[in-house]
Amino acid sequence: MIQKYDFMSVVMYPELKGRREFVHDCWIIAKASENEELKLAITADFYFFLTRDDLLELLRTHDDKMITHILDTNCKLHC
Repeated sequence: MIQKYDFMSVVMYPELKGRREFVHDCWIIAKASENEELKLAITADFYFFLTRDDLLELLRTHDDKMITHILDTNCKLHC
């Protein structure tokens, strides 16, 4: 996955689109593996966002703990 992104856009210039996409791809990996610690760490990133498909997956898997956490942190939605 790291080869897919330009290092500078992920680390040095986080305001670029690459950083947001990298964080979202990390979220997809964390959700697929159901790694609670990684999911919580990723949601703390300023560029973290969820799409409609991500929300549907949270509902489909009955991930109530993460849904509550996302509502508490006022997560950004990309619709």
